[in-house]
Amino acid sequence: MAMEPKTMSDVLELTREWHRQLSEHLHRSADESGSERNDMLLEYLSEHERKLAETLEYFQRDADIEALNTWFYEYTDRHKIIHRDPHEIPFTRMSNDEITGEIAELHNQLVDLYKHLHERAESETTREVLQQLLDIERSESRLISVGAERSQEM
Repeated sequence: MAMEPKTMSDVLELTREWHRQLSEHLHRSADESGSERNDMLLEYLSEHERKLAETLEYFQRDADIEALNTWFYEYTDRHKIIHRDPHEIPFTRMSNDEITGEIAELHNQLVDLYKHLHERAESETTREVLQQLLDIERSESRLISVGAERSQEM
């Protein structure tokens, strides 16, 4: 993830790719976890991350071009967009609670990013796009949280 995003389109591309890689890593971890309970949770999370990556891809294709071309380099030059490479997270050595907590924290970092950019957006179009991204990320976080709780009850 060496890309340094400069525009809203770059931010979307980076986060979409990050969700895709996280999905792949969760899927591989499920194959290696050795715990049926963890396997179910990791597969569930993998599927949600894959769907979220697809949603961001569709969103990027349909979003307003003016908003996508908005520059955020003043923020992105000083702050990491993605705080952690998903391949470095040792899901196979984590409990269900730790996995769920890690995923929640990762999503919270993206929510914080979108909130920060939303607060600094200069055009209404860009604010609308960022609000939609915030809504998508928050909604997906809630779905993941509820689904993870249900999987632990099984």
